[in-house]
Amino acid sequence: MNQPIRRVALFCFLLIASLLVSSNYLQVVNADSYKARNGNQRNILDAFAYPRGQILTADGTVIAESVPSGGISYKYQRTYPLKSDYANITGWKSIGYGATDIESSLDKFLQGTDSSESVANFMDTLTGKSKKGGDVQLTLQNSVQQAAIAGLKGKQGSVVALDPTTGAILAMYSSPSFDPNGIASNDGDTSSAAGKVLENDKTKPNLNHAIQENYPPGSVFKLVTAAAALDSGKYQETTPTGADANGFSVPGSGYTLTNENQESCPGTDLKTALAQSCNSVYGYVGAQLGPQIMSTYASKFGFNDPSLKIPLSVAQSSFPSPTAIGNNQLALAQDSIGQGDTQVTPLQAAMIAASVANGGAIMQPYLVDKETAPNGHVTYKGSDHQHVLSQAMSPATAGTLDDMMQNVVANGTAKTAAVSGVQMGAKTGTAQRAAGQNPLAWFVCYGTANGKKVAVAVMVETNNPSIRGDISGVGFAGPTADAVLKAALGVS
Repeated sequence: MNQPIRRVALFCFLLIASLLVSSNYLQVVNADSYKARNGNQRNILDAFAYPRGQILTADGTVIAESVPSGGISYKYQRTYPLKSDYANITGWKSIGYGATDIESSLDKFLQGTDSSESVANFMDTLTGKSKKGGDVQLTLQNSVQQAAIAGLKGKQGSVVALDPTTGAILAMYSSPSFDPNGIASNDGDTSSAAGKVLENDKTKPNLNHAIQENYPPGSVFKLVTAAAALDSGKYQETTPTGADANGFSVPGSGYTLTNENQESCPGTDLKTALAQSCNSVYGYVGAQLGPQIMSTYASKFGFNDPSLKIPLSVAQSSFPSPTAIGNNQLALAQDSIGQGDTQVTPLQAAMIAASVANGGAIMQPYLVDKETAPNGHVTYKGSDHQHVLSQAMSPATAGTLDDMMQNVVANGTAKTAAVSGVQMGAKTGTAQRAAGQNPLAWFVCYGTANGKKVAVAVMVETNNPSIRGDISGVGFAGPTADAVLKAALGVS
């Protein structure tokens, strides 16, 4: 072979090699990034070409499923049989609006493209079975969820119920809710109209307020202050704290922190003051403990943690840092009674109550019970991942605080919410907001009966100014908490 022919052959070889490298780079190295592009219509067609896995409650109630649509391009449509009951948890899977909430966080598993389903998918291909996604079963119990829904009917607010010993979420509801079937419709006009309604609704019904929005906790936060006071060894349950029963005159501020309706607290010990929710005592105690201790214990309870997931992302509950508080005793006193800059999600409030019921340990809350591949193989169990998120206080302190919270039910502000046959501890709260707004009504509790244990948090918002003076935690949030407690414990 002469030299010109060899040069042409070498050039052709280099062209072929370059083509092979380029095609492999496109199809192997960059394949995932190209596939994930929003403009890739093939992804949308694939997502609705076969049945997506079901989402179910712990008792097997189907709350999301795919049904034949009769269409040509999109053969299946995502539907939600219970409509608004679980909308803020399932979210939606929509052609035009993508996926949200569980439909988004577990999208690959539900779609059948997760690596844990690769073997099952391969075997189904070999045996000629139709492709489908995996099922996701949640920890939610439909009877408990229905009690929460009924309790908040016609109200704006949130409910969370937890198993304190495992962290399993038994109910989570945010009201008002919405029907995701419209936005999930394969009909573009229907979906677009439903999307615009949600965008224009000022109550934000598509936002899960139980985990995605913060609120001032009011007197519910006194549980954290009490835990810090007891656990630090600086105060005892029934020993006078040294506070003024009528009000806390904050040094250097010219301001006096008073009790509800300017009343005098019947005692300045932690137990009596918790039962009657005395601001004068708990504001004083928080200021005496100082910003470092208060901030440390808030963090132990889960405040200022941006990493919490259930697997849905949870808004960070917040308590100001010692640096932010500085020497401002008025700010610290207000923060210590759940006002000022203290903010919580309803889930965080439930975790506070759960810690008392669980010997001071806060379990990692979780929402997914198990994931099951199409061949029936369980690829994930929530129970295998149960763990202590933090030890908020010592078991001894939790035992003392348990006694104090049971006293709130027996002799304090939660007396009218006592449930017969249930060993129950509780804390009420009314959280002040901006001028012109009604206070929030809070009720957190835990109960034991029939070998079961549950912790519940309820938050209710109201907008009618004519009832502002009548709002109380036990009156507005207590009945819903009781209903959820009964449903979870199986008592009438």
